[in-house]
Amino acid sequence: MADSRATMARLRGQLRLAVLIIAVADLAALDLPAMVTHLDVYRVAWLVVACYLVLVAILATEAVLISRRRSWGVWRWPALGLTLAVSVLVNALIPAAEVPGYANWTIDGIGWVAILLLMDLHLGVLLGVLAAHFATSFVHLAVAGAFAPIAVINVGTDIVTIGAFQVTAGAATWMLRYAATSAARATEAEEAVRAAESIAERVHDDRRRRSQQLDAEVRPLLTGLADGSLDPAAEQTRRDCAIAAARMRRLFAEGDDVDDRLLHELKACVDVAERRGVLVDLATQGSWPGLPLDVRRGLTEAPVRVLSTARNWARVTVLGTDSGVSVSVVADAVAAGIPAEADGAVMITTVEDEDRLWVRATWQS
Repeated sequence: MADSRATMARLRGQLRLAVLIIAVADLAALDLPAMVTHLDVYRVAWLVVACYLVLVAILATEAVLISRRRSWGVWRWPALGLTLAVSVLVNALIPAAEVPGYANWTIDGIGWVAILLLMDLHLGVLLGVLAAHFATSFVHLAVAGAFAPIAVINVGTDIVTIGAFQVTAGAATWMLRYAATSAARATEAEEAVRAAESIAERVHDDRRRRSQQLDAEVRPLLTGLADGSLDPAAEQTRRDCAIAAARMRRLFAEGDDVDDRLLHELKACVDVAERRGVLVDLATQGSWPGLPLDVRRGLTEAPVRVLSTARNWARVTVLGTDSGVSVSVVADAVAAGIPAEADGAVMITTVEDEDRLWVRATWQS
């Protein structure tokens, strides 16, 4: 989408430059000689020259804006007001007999300036401005009582000839802007479809992974309980079932959309222990960044085992700093099957004192 917009912006800049060149050529090669050779015709010659210089100043400003890749913005309206004022004023300073002639140099010069000022707007705005500009010549003829058929035909011919080119140029800018908008919308729609497909694929893979993990952890227990190879009354069987239940809750919690995934997954493990009647106190201190899945699992694996084997009480403390996170658990549990290292380069520290077990899982960035 960015490439499409950049291409359209470049084409639009080139079109602005092309219209500017046409406007400059028109003012310099056609309008300037027409004005100079008719200075004796105008009612106030210096005012007509001043109007010409206003148009030159607007074109110079447009050149600066193009070089800086900027648009007129809200300043287009004062500039457009000056442009239309030039149209009206020059027409008023021309004798009615000269309206169909070369003395009326603004009949073509104003239109090109208007195209530059209105290039960012709808084509209808430009058509309205051109119609208002061309109407000044007919109004002048009507007010002066020179609305003769030959004069109207001459002025109309000039307007049709000149207006055809200017309307075509304006339509080209509008079509380019419409094409850019359509291309951007099509690209956004395509990206939305791709994003939806990617999300669906990730969700499918995540569900399949969860199913495989649950199958690997729960199936042996269920099979043993079903065929009688595992005794439900045995301490080890109850411990294994509690650990599996806590891991299942943690696995389900991993898919939840929450701000703090680590704390959310720990709370899921705490909930399993509390359902068994264990009094659990959870405390946090500091803050920590978003952690990847393997690190979160490494930090919660040892607490899962401790909480699953706790008999009456447990205290879970999460300490976070800019450089790492640690999760420690103190409980009346046994240190059975707790490794010294877990996933995500997490180090495990275990201290056992009579009927109290302290385990800390630490991860450093």
